[in-house]
Amino acid sequence: MRRYVIPFMIIIGMLFSPASASMVLFRPGSGGIAAADFSDCASDPEGEVFFATSDGLMVYNGSWTTYQAPPGDIPGILLSDTILSVEFGSDGKLWVGTSLGLQRFTDPGFETVGTQAELKNPSVIALQRWDDGMWVATPNSGVHRIEGDNWTWYRPFSQGGPGCRIINDMVLDPECSILYCISSRDGVWAIGPDRTAGFYPITDNGLPLKNYFEAETDPLGGIYLFNRDSLIHYRCSDGVEAVLSAGTLAPDVGWIYDVSAAPDGSLWIATDQGIFWWADGAVKEHLSRADGIWSNVIKSIYLDSTGRCWFSTPSVIGYYRPENRTVTRIPISIPAI
Repeated sequence: MRRYVIPFMIIIGMLFSPASASMVLFRPGSGGIAAADFSDCASDPEGEVFFATSDGLMVYNGSWTTYQAPPGDIPGILLSDTILSVEFGSDGKLWVGTSLGLQRFTDPGFETVGTQAELKNPSVIALQRWDDGMWVATPNSGVHRIEGDNWTWYRPFSQGGPGCRIINDMVLDPECSILYCISSRDGVWAIGPDRTAGFYPITDNGLPLKNYFEAETDPLGGIYLFNRDSLIHYRCSDGVEAVLSAGTLAPDVGWIYDVSAAPDGSLWIATDQGIFWWADGAVKEHLSRADGIWSNVIKSIYLDSTGRCWFSTPSVIGYYRPENRTVTRIPISIPAI
């Protein structure tokens, strides 16, 4: 019988090289989690981590709790098990983007945000807090900005809207106060502090920045854009800078799956050949199956507010904590309470 709130305790842990690092793994079914994949994460200042997964909202605070959608329309429950995005609002509440609508987590329940007239597409693929507003990206209906009870719709190809129908990701550069929407097909579209001016295209030597699927905020300023083969850096004042290719990490790396940036600007990179820690223009550490991560294929990666590097493989979710490395919190990822 399916349970809708499932608490679990950690039952799998693997420790190696005790003087330098620790590794902990969790497996669905026996490890206390509902799924071995996550599409987005959010972490509060105390280290509680919220995972958007294909089988519900998973929460880790030393033990696991999974929230899932029951059959039927029941008030206060998740709209869908397919969680696509999570983000803290300015009041500290967690916003949850599902395949069937937008909600806020009120613990222990969920409240639905917006009607069908307000949210033009119920599938919320990305959420981004910007000051007191929440920006909501949908796959083919543009972007919404929600501030209090006020909704603004930036319709695709409209006056002020992004020049793309398909949006793959959305990210904020706090340094320049610019929000970027990434479309692999139609390039990168940005909006600055003057919201009335609307979105404008980002170019490199006059050409649109196409074929990038995802993005990550650089805590030191700017954003990273990446696809399976390469990773670049874009800054409003400096433009585009090439960072690395898949083959730069190791000759046998064929796919970059995900990237997470540390407070010092170094990168944790998920690939088909394990996890790479990239700093100062070089690989500083490489974790593979031999180091206890069970698989070289790493689908997702996320650095939480306490410095744990979370990752997912086809069969487990885990975290790696470098014990001897000082990691400070990333200010932009901590919700204002």
